[in-house]
Amino acid sequence: MSQLPAAGLGNADTDPGRDRFIDFLRVSAMAAVVFLHWLSVMPHLANGRFTDELVVKALPQLWPLTWLGDVMALFFFAGGYANWKSMQAAQHRGETWREYLAERFRRLVLPVLGFVGVWAAAELVATVVGLGRWAPLRHVWIGSTTPFGPLWFIGVYLVLVALSPLTAAVHRRWGLAVPVAMALAVALADTLAVVLGSGAPLILNLVLVWSVPHQLGYFYADGRMKKLSLTACAVMAAGGLLLLVVLTSLPVYPRDLFGPRWKVLTMDAPTLPLVAEAVWFVGFAMVLRPYVERLLSDPGRWRAVSRANRYAMPVYLWHMTAYLMAVLVLGAVGSGFAYATVPTATWWWGRPLVIALSGVFLVGTLAVTTRIQGLMRHPFAPLSLRSR
Repeated sequence: MSQLPAAGLGNADTDPGRDRFIDFLRVSAMAAVVFLHWLSVMPHLANGRFTDELVVKALPQLWPLTWLGDVMALFFFAGGYANWKSMQAAQHRGETWREYLAERFRRLVLPVLGFVGVWAAAELVATVVGLGRWAPLRHVWIGSTTPFGPLWFIGVYLVLVALSPLTAAVHRRWGLAVPVAMALAVALADTLAVVLGSGAPLILNLVLVWSVPHQLGYFYADGRMKKLSLTACAVMAAGGLLLLVVLTSLPVYPRDLFGPRWKVLTMDAPTLPLVAEAVWFVGFAMVLRPYVERLLSDPGRWRAVSRANRYAMPVYLWHMTAYLMAVLVLGAVGSGFAYATVPTATWWWGRPLVIALSGVFLVGTLAVTTRIQGLMRHPFAPLSLRSR
């Protein structure tokens, strides 16, 4: 396997340390995802299975909130930055592409294996001890947001990581033409879906749509986006928002970004409006960047963001499991707002308690899983400490 190319992987004067703005984006986007999931997912039981629906499906007039709440593009933007920096670091160490990809995959897959392993272990234990009818996997619908919905992001991101040597190479050669071509490919897939009356062509969009913000992350990582003026960033944000307005005014696209017209592989099929939203979000984030960096110049604030960033992946993986636990507990005690198919006033008034209890379960889950991971890495550490 050839070594990573020595040229073109980033500017030499780029700060080799952590980028505080990117960490802030990742943490704030994570907080938004968790809060909105806990606020807007309506759980209910159907034929003995736990399933859910988003409140915006029952209240379509809430569609403007989806234009502010679908922050996944920021994760892919931060992911593009992280992949570029990882490639740069691997190049300096003289690693091959295979070594670079192996390390990236290891860091992403191990937490997922732990998450899936806990659910599989709970299923196995319940079956072995004769409580098969209580086995958890038999009572959740795999296609719902609770509790496995977050895994879609990991799957798509792993594909983007695998493609990153190629996408980085074309970025170095063709620059802005690459995300533009990706957006045009998304538009073509959308057109084919409309003409054929089938969501099948949109399977490519599962990667293409999120490749656009990922590719924009390269521009931030190599320093070019950092050189944009506030005016240029504001124009970028306004242009993305205007395009989003125009696209969702067409009959082929719904206003609600959480409820697209088609599904692919049991997932909501991403379409061109999400590309527009990515441009709007990234542009707006860049407008806020100077203020965020001044805010994080305070050591205490930066320390808080840095610590929160360490838990971004486990929080993302486990937050809907914590929500499920909270709802099950509230349902067991006869709470009137544990389950819902229609967002009644009672359901809305119960949101603070549901969110608070979900937070308690999430903290407890993270404490337990962190302890287990520590024991797996250092199985004899507690014994050695006690012997001193």
